[in-house]
Amino acid sequence: MTQRAYADVRKTSDRGPKEFKSRVVEKEGNIMTIANRDVLTVSPTTPIRDVAKWMQKFHYRRIPVTDAGTQRLEGVAVAIDMVDFLGGGEKYNIITNDYGGNFLSAINCPIRKIMAYDYPSLTKQSSIEDAVRLIADKHYGGIPIVDGGDDGKVCGIVTENDLLPAMGSWGMMIGDVMSKDIISSSLGMMISDVAKVMVRNRKRRLPVIQEDEVIGIITVFDILEFLSKGEFKSIMAEDVLSTRVEEIMKEDVIKITTDRDLGDVLALIKERGYGGFPVVDDDNRLMGMVTITDVIKAAYRRV
Repeated sequence: MTQRAYADVRKTSDRGPKEFKSRVVEKEGNIMTIANRDVLTVSPTTPIRDVAKWMQKFHYRRIPVTDAGTQRLEGVAVAIDMVDFLGGGEKYNIITNDYGGNFLSAINCPIRKIMAYDYPSLTKQSSIEDAVRLIADKHYGGIPIVDGGDDGKVCGIVTENDLLPAMGSWGMMIGDVMSKDIISSSLGMMISDVAKVMVRNRKRRLPVIQEDEVIGIITVFDILEFLSKGEFKSIMAEDVLSTRVEEIMKEDVIKITTDRDLGDVLALIKERGYGGFPVVDDDNRLMGMVTITDVIKAAYRRV
């Protein structure tokens, strides 16, 4: 086995010699035709900061957490829970209560402290429709796949990107499918403020507004990048999380208009790897947001 960058970060293909058992071979569902079988996993003892690095590096919003020996699914590390930990919700109590507000100590605590234990999973016998129901209808961005046996080993993962349809003109306009439930950020908001808004409203990205115009965007990955870099002005959480949005947001935001075809969004998602875009009018004023979830919902409603 090749040496890994982190001893407790694994891929499901790195399992050593296979153990052969006598069992009835069950037919795989069509979910495995689109699933990624080479899955990045971490152990429950992996530090939160290291998980943030992997999420930010590979643009993963969720990473399965598995037992180091058996590869059995134990839970899932979710990006929005990392934001919750950084002041967005109840998980912030871990920093204050368990670590006395010491941010550096807290971000090196094990991921099991904040991972989702009741996260749903699929089996190899599941269908693409099962994935659509969880990802599009229930708003899970990705679902781990287990082998279906008693051992519950992770054997794949399916994400929003795996469900994306073929590109082309759809004859559906952005204005017909975008979300008009707009929540935005200002330059002066602190990371702790943004975290609260994201967690409370289950938003992964917020457009940044100045004088009614869209000037940038801040996403969960911007927060994870800030966390993983470790360039903090203090060891205390209150000081660290007072960092302003303008210091970590992206200014090169891609904006689209309501009269664009939905196929244009699909092309941008595949070309740029972004999960959502602000929708603006001719004066650069925010009209809504369109995301990868909106694209998937529209695609499978049409089928």
